[in-house]
Formats: sequence, structure tokens, C-alpha cells
Amino acid sequence: MSALAQLSPLARKQGPNVGVIAGVIGIAVLALASFAVIFILDGAIGDSALVATSGLMALLPLAFVIWAVAAIDRWEPEPRIALWFAALWGGIAAVLLTLLLNEGVLEPIVVPFLQSQEQYEFYATVIQAPFTEELWKAIPVVIMFLFFRKTFDGPVDGIVFAALSAAGFAFTENILYFGTSLSESGDGSFIFFLRGIMSPLTHAIFTAVGIGLALGFAARLRSRWWLLLAFPAGHLVSALLHALWNSASWWVPGGTVGFFVYYLLVQVPLCVIAAALVWLLLRQEIRITRARLHDYGRAGWFSHEEVERLSSGDGRALLLQWAKRRGLRRPMQQYIQTATRLANHRQRALVGRDKAKHVADEVSLLSELMHLRRTMASAAIGQPVHMQQGIAVAAPTGARVQRFGDLELERGWPPRR
Repeated sequence: MSALAQLSPLARKQGPNVGVIAGVIGIAVLALASFAVIFILDGAIGDSALVATSGLMALLPLAFVIWAVAAIDRWEPEPRIALWFAALWGGIAAVLLTLLLNEGVLEPIVVPFLQSQEQYEFYATVIQAPFTEELWKAIPVVIMFLFFRKTFDGPVDGIVFAALSAAGFAFTENILYFGTSLSESGDGSFIFFLRGIMSPLTHAIFTAVGIGLALGFAARLRSRWWLLLAFPAGHLVSALLHALWNSASWWVPGGTVGFFVYYLLVQVPLCVIAAALVWLLLRQEIRITRARLHDYGRAGWFSHEEVERLSSGDGRALLLQWAKRRGLRRPMQQYIQTATRLANHRQRALVGRDKAKHVADEVSLLSELMHLRRTMASAAIGQPVHMQQGIAVAAPTGARVQRFGDLELERGWPPRR
């Protein structure tokens, strides 16, 4: 029996989870900073009751974006604490840092050179806001890229973290817009329709298509130094998309009617293109999962049938149905997620990322898979099950992976319909 097969999850040395600790500290700091955001909103709107009302209104577009992001993140869910940090950063830290950079640095330098109020409004809306907002919304993606490479695998992860950061920022900004409209006119229906119904995804698309994709693709490369190229390129794309939206009132003719025509002809196609791009990237993730799990299948860790079920949406649904009928849905979800992490881990090793830790991480993931598989198979037939296990897959040196044939498992596994 190989060294891999002899390990169990309980035998592995457990150390402190640095990512969880950092996430908890970050969320705690952001929670404290939220009082500053509330104070600023209260001062800008002038009525605490309107701030609360606007916050409730802003929950609708926020919920829609979170639902969309959750659908994108379903194949390989990211750690929840990282998702919470990204959203809170966008709604709190990014807002405060944007205000600080705009009012404390840029405006004192630029405003003296502007000749009129109209020039100032154009600068603040079309140049300054896209540049600074997209800069600070990008920070959670940068943090994941630099410090949590095991979690940050590719462009889909970049889209998820960027979109959540942008959703948090849009939530706070919507409170300001909704509250100001209610305070000035007593009616926030039009601005709610414009920002909450027509364009809840705009901020998310700006940041995800630029920063999210750029750093996501760079994450598939070996060196972190790609950040020096990917970040400015992604930030430029995000800022340009943002500026295109903000500048519509200056160059689109026809007033409100003209804006709606522009929305249908420009923004709706951009949204469709973004959705199509996400779909293609998700299909690529599925192909990577299937290819890498077949590597382990050839080494005896999975049967061919099991790989096909773990690497398709319909197959996973069948596995979960089987598990639900036996009260095993939670371990099956863990099994599916761990198998996906194993596939992504091997993909990173094949391209030269995390190569030094490849064997230790592979041991940990395979051991966890075997523990979950044995637990479910034993529960399914009502008695302990002994299962054969494969051997280590060839190290990612470019050599051909040896074929060992499909693994013959005991009764009760793989799950049947």
C-alpha cells in the first residue's frame, strides 16, 4: 500500500488556518470601519431614517448580484470568509479610501486647473470616479492573488471576488443615491428603477471584466510578478467601462429617451457578452476538472464512471440525489468539493505553481477523499467497507502518466441512481 493510502484525515498534522485568522481579523476591522461609513451617509443625506430606508432599498440589487455570483461560484465554491471579506471591503474600505483619495489628494491638485462647474462635474464623474473606485474595489482580488494562491485558481475566481467587492461598493453608493433623492424630492422611485432594476450589475461587470479577468488569468501563470502587468491592464479596462457608463449624459443625445436607447444598444449587449464569457470560462473549468480527475482515475483513485459524474453538473446532481436519500448530502458535497480542489491542485502543479508543496497537498486531499468515500460507502450498506486505493499520480514533470486501469470498488460505490 502506498504512503498516500496509509494516511487518514485524522492523522494529518493540523496547524492554524492562517487564511481564516486573517479573514476574521479583516472582517472585524471592516465592521468597526462601517461606523465611519454610516456617519458619512448620515451627514450626506441628513436624516437617519432615510439612511435606514435607503439601506433597505439597496438590499434588492445587492441580493440579485449575490445570487448571480453564487451561481457562478457553484462549481468550485470559494471560502465563505473570503467572500464576506470581499463584499465588506467593497462596501466599507473601498468607499472610505475612494473618498480619502478623491477629496484629500486628487481634487486639491486638479480642481484649481478647472475653469467651470461643468468641467469639474465631467472630471469628477468620467475621470476621477472610474479611476479611484476601480482601484480600491480591486484590492480583495489583489490580496487573493498575492497571498492565497491555493484558493485563487483562475479567471472565474477573479470574477467572483471582483464582483462581490463591486457589489458591496454599489450597495453603499446606492444608499447615498436613494437617500439623496428621497431627501430632495421625497420620491426615489426613478433612481431606484435606474440603479436597482435596470443596472444592478454595472459595478460588478466593470470590476469583474477588467480586474477580475486580468488577475484571474495571471493566477494561472507561475510567477506573482505577472501582477505588475495584469493589474494596470485590468484596471484600465475596468475604468474605461466605468467611464463609458458615467459619460453617457455628456455625449448621448435625446435626454432620458436617448439614455434608454443607449442602454439598450450599448449596455445590454455588454452585459450579454459578459454573461457569455462567464459561461465559456465555467465550461473551461469543467473541462479542467474532468481532465485532471481522469489523471487520478488512471492511477486507480477513481473509476471512469465516478470521474464523469464528478465532472458534470448532471452527474453531481445524481450523486447528491443518491446521498440525500441516505442522509449523506453534506459529506457528498464535501466529497465533490474536495475532488474539484484536487483537480485544480494538480492543474496548478502542471503549470509550475505550488510545485514544491505538490506531494504534501496531494496526500492531504486524497486522504480526505478516501475518508469521505469510505464513510459514505459504509453508511450506504450498513457495515464498514474496506476499499482499495490508488497510488500517487506521476509528479508534474511533463512525463506521461502511467495507466493502472480503473479501480474496482466494493459494493455500494460508486453511487447508483
